[in-house]
Amino acid sequence: MNNAQTVWKAITDNQVDKVCYLPCNKLNALMQLVPDSVSVWDITKESVGLGLCFGRSLAGKRSAMLIQNTGLGNLITELYTMQKLYQEALPIFVSWRGYHNEPIEAQIILGGKIEDILNAIDVEYSILKSSDDIVGLESDLDQVYSEGKVKVYLMSPELWETNSADYHVFGQPSIKPVQVSASGYNGSPSKNRIEAIAEIMDVVADEDVVISQIGFPSKELYNTKDRASNFYMLGALGSATEVGIGLALELPNRHVYVIDGDGSFFFNPNQLIDLATYNPSNLTVICLDNGSWGSTGNQPTLSSQGMNLSGMIGAMGVDSCGMTDSTTAFKDMLGDRLRFVHYMIKAGNDKTGGEIPLKALEIKSRFMLNLSNKKRFIL
Repeated sequence: MNNAQTVWKAITDNQVDKVCYLPCNKLNALMQLVPDSVSVWDITKESVGLGLCFGRSLAGKRSAMLIQNTGLGNLITELYTMQKLYQEALPIFVSWRGYHNEPIEAQIILGGKIEDILNAIDVEYSILKSSDDIVGLESDLDQVYSEGKVKVYLMSPELWETNSADYHVFGQPSIKPVQVSASGYNGSPSKNRIEAIAEIMDVVADEDVVISQIGFPSKELYNTKDRASNFYMLGALGSATEVGIGLALELPNRHVYVIDGDGSFFFNPNQLIDLATYNPSNLTVICLDNGSWGSTGNQPTLSSQGMNLSGMIGAMGVDSCGMTDSTTAFKDMLGDRLRFVHYMIKAGNDKTGGEIPLKALEIKSRFMLNLSNKKRFIL
């Protein structure tokens, strides 16, 4: 076996069946040998890959990521407030640019600091430069998964026997026609967020899964109706829908609701792209739009200035969506399990409920146990 085949064998022997990948030509030697048993998620941003992988891990699945080292800076917050906070394993295989025979100045200035960065953020790493460095990789990955930790594998270009040519079919524009008709909104919402969450939980069935965005959405969901099948995001703004996508794709027999907000989608519009791309039939994303950054003091978001999230998701090709400020229509949309439900609400946060008393590991453990028990029941 050559080095690329050895790396893939270590990955697949650890029951990894899906990887998130953001292209780098220094990964060509590896990516041209992807095993048939492994699916590749072509991600648009490193941090969204973390959300997708985290959602899969909640379903008991193992994933890995393959990115360029310059992308490590794009995922520090999410890495800390998902994988490290909830102690979910993720190996990240990184092409180490700026280290060996690098012609690009911008790669060199960052590549020389990668070890310092990883040490500073307390992320374990190994350097892979030769076949000797990948001896025992299979057992090393087993330790990553058994201990629920994140580890970065810095892969020098020296690891590959030769520089590989492009292995893939070249991309070219092939764009579907889209006709968009999205209503505007100039009404006066009657409900605030916690009232909207109560309406959601009136519709959600016992076997349904609910994922809530960081901050007041999670806090208000907990204070409205705490359940083992609720997953409370305690960090990683702009990741709840990504987690929902990753989870829904692995749980086809459970319907997943994501309670999200306008600020989250403006912060990370890649979530809308991935919702349109993967489009799980068992996922309903609820955008509670109050035109405000609700958890930081209700400063206005772009939806206070005319930006239309329903128009955006419609332009991406998702036609299973609806916008309303009516309780009756809202509940009907949830009952119909539309893919994207855009509900207009008043700004303002609940002042009476306490903080979520559960630690991250408690939230994760009881949630995964619930999924496991329900899965056995369904089967």
